[in-house]
Amino acid sequence: MIQVFRIFFSIIILNSFLFSQDTKTQRFIAITFDDLPMNTKYLEGGNQWIEQTQKLLNTIKKFNIPAIGFVNEYKLYVNEVLDSSRLKALQIWIDADLDLGNHTFSHPDYHNTENEEFFADIIKGEKITNELLSQKNKKIEYFRHPYLHTGNSLEKKKALEDFLKEHNYTIAPVIDNGEWIYARAYENAYNKNDDELMKQIGSEYVSYMIDKTIYFETQSVKLFGSEIKQILLVHANMLNADYFDELAEELLKRNYDFISLKEALTDTAYKTEDTFIGRGGISWFHRWSYTRKVDKSFYAGEPEVPKSILDIAEVESE
Repeated sequence: MIQVFRIFFSIIILNSFLFSQDTKTQRFIAITFDDLPMNTKYLEGGNQWIEQTQKLLNTIKKFNIPAIGFVNEYKLYVNEVLDSSRLKALQIWIDADLDLGNHTFSHPDYHNTENEEFFADIIKGEKITNELLSQKNKKIEYFRHPYLHTGNSLEKKKALEDFLKEHNYTIAPVIDNGEWIYARAYENAYNKNDDELMKQIGSEYVSYMIDKTIYFETQSVKLFGSEIKQILLVHANMLNADYFDELAEELLKRNYDFISLKEALTDTAYKTEDTFIGRGGISWFHRWSYTRKVDKSFYAGEPEVPKSILDIAEVESE
C-alpha cells in the first residue's frame, strides 16, 4: 500500500513539474482573421455587421493584439452596389490601426479556377482595401489563399508564387483548424434561438482551439526542435465576436505573447521548403512534414471536431 502511494505521489509531482515547465515556456502567436468584413450565414449587413465587428475589435484592443484581417471585397457589395454600412464595418479595423490583407475579391478556389482568372480576382480584391489603408499611409502586404489551396500541381503552385512575388505580396501561412465548423454550428444555434446550445458550442470551441494549439506546439518541437512563432487562422464571425476573449485568456495562460504577422514570419521555420500539391487546404506544418517525407506517425494525436458539432453545423467532415 505504501509503495502504491509513493508511485501515485510521484506521478502527481511529475505532472505538476511538467505543467509548471509548460506554462513557463515563452510562446509567440500571430492572430489572423479571414473573410472580412464578416463571415456569416444568417446575419444581414448593416448594423449587425458593425455591432459584431465592434465587439470583436473590443477584444482585440483589450488584449493589445496586433491582428490582421484578410478581406474579401465582394462582401462589401449588395446587389453589386457598395454598401456603406458594410464598408463602415471594415473601416473599424482601419480606425483601430490594424493591418488588412488580400483574401481575393470573391474567394474562388484556385484549384478550380484558371490561373489568369484567379490572378485578376486578386487584383480586383485590393482596390477598396488599399484605399482604406492609405488613410494610415499603409498598403496591402500579405495574401491568404482561399481554402488554403496553393496549387494542385507544381506548375500551378509556382505560377501563383511568382505572381504574388511580382506584385509584392507575402504569403500568410497558418496552423489550420476546424474553427469554421464551430462557427457554423454556433450560427445554426443562434438561428434557432438556442442560447444554451450557443454557450455549449462556445465553451467547446475554446477547449478545442487550445488542444489544437498544444498539438502544433508538439509538432513544432518534433519538426524543428523547438516551438516556432505560430500563426493562427480564425474568421471574423459571430463565434469569435462572442468567445475570442475567452480564447485569448487561455492563450495567455499558456504564456503566449500576441505578435504581428510580420514578427511571426521572422521565424526561420517559414523559409522551410513546401512542395505540397494535394487538393486539401492543410496547415503549413503538414506541408513541411509532407515535403520532408516524415513517417505517418508524425500526424498522430491531432484533435478533431467531434461528431456532435459536425451534426449541429450540418457538415459531414473536416
